[in-house]
Amino acid sequence: MRKTFFIGILLVLLFLIAFAPAGLLRTLLAQVEGVNLLDPSGTVWRGEGELYLAEHAAGQIQWRFQPAALVRGYLEYQLTLTGPDQALDGNVGVSPGSLHLDLEGMLSARFLNQWLAPYDIGLSGDVTMREVDLLLLRNGDEAPAAASNPPALAPGEASGTLTWAGGPVNYRLSGQEYRGSLPPLVATLGEGLEVYIYPEKGQTPLLVAQMLENGFVKIGVTRLLTKLLNNPWPGSDIDHEVVLEVEEQIF
Repeated sequence: MRKTFFIGILLVLLFLIAFAPAGLLRTLLAQVEGVNLLDPSGTVWRGEGELYLAEHAAGQIQWRFQPAALVRGYLEYQLTLTGPDQALDGNVGVSPGSLHLDLEGMLSARFLNQWLAPYDIGLSGDVTMREVDLLLLRNGDEAPAAASNPPALAPGEASGTLTWAGGPVNYRLSGQEYRGSLPPLVATLGEGLEVYIYPEKGQTPLLVAQMLENGFVKIGVTRLLTKLLNNPWPGSDIDHEVVLEVEEQIF
């Protein structure tokens, strides 16, 4: 009798785990600032919902649990993000010390401009992601903390490319509107979450970006980019030299 009772309890627990509702993921993601999952359906193992990032609609997300990743020490999901202005496929894996993302797909200018608008920047043309692989490490594991109150995640590794179709660009600087046009661009990702952006048919960088251990991203603008945007930097700097640097906190 006792054996039958415990078998019954075990079966109930297995049933609850197997059919755990997708709403549990919404509760979990609510703990991450700027991330919200609306109208989830299915289970935590396979389902879909509407993803919002920083209060902007990011699209319809579908997920499927990948049990084979447990052998590597990861809790991993296969993801698909779709909408009128975006189509992404990839995987997200979480371990006690890291967050791992690999993505491919397309983002339209209208999708990206939602997040560029606060910086008074507007683009046209699509961005294509190819074999983009990002690894963020939790501070205290492999990446040393660089501040008294370090962010939860720190630079890790990155690889892959992003291409932009090129086209008109508008931006505001010191209260003045500027307009220009850029050729197709290629961004390459490197170790330490470094990003170098070049013209598709050129070797002189336009932007150099790097994620810092304090949770900020440092972006360097070269003189060539200021020339292409019809606002050449004064002085005698050569085209590949960084003439302006800004930092923005993302973690």
